[in-house]
Amino acid sequence: MFDTIAGLPIHPLAVHAVVVLLPLMAIATVAVAVRPAWRGYALWVLAGNVMVLVAAFVARQSGEALYARIGKLGANPLAETHVGYGKVMPLFALFLVAAAAVVHLLRDRPKLAPVGIVVAVVAALLGIGWTVVTGDTGARAVWEDLVTNTN
Repeated sequence: MFDTIAGLPIHPLAVHAVVVLLPLMAIATVAVAVRPAWRGYALWVLAGNVMVLVAAFVARQSGEALYARIGKLGANPLAETHVGYGKVMPLFALFLVAAAAVVHLLRDRPKLAPVGIVVAVVAALLGIGWTVVTGDTGARAVWEDLVTNTN
């Protein structure tokens, strides 16, 4: 189901959705947590983070399908590392959903706003960091040898 669309792997498409949307939604989550005037958008930010969670799940499943199809063709330690990182990626997206939920629930409680801010910042930093590390290992697994061996 998560293998291909029109003969092309789904994974690169799903990955790019996560790579773009997770950092954007992480920043939006922090912005809504920090700016009291923007807290009215907390439900929209929560919905956006749920979409990122779905994209992260699709990226994980499609990555596993792609690895099952071509991963064993050449033993690549970076690909193995990337698979391990990718399996955990939806948890970071879930943490962002939880952070957005906290911000939404605390939007009308100014005394508890610092809790939402801390949770949002921690979730954002961890999510963005994990996205960078996961994406870096995936890109290196695919492109490093090819670029190194060409002019």
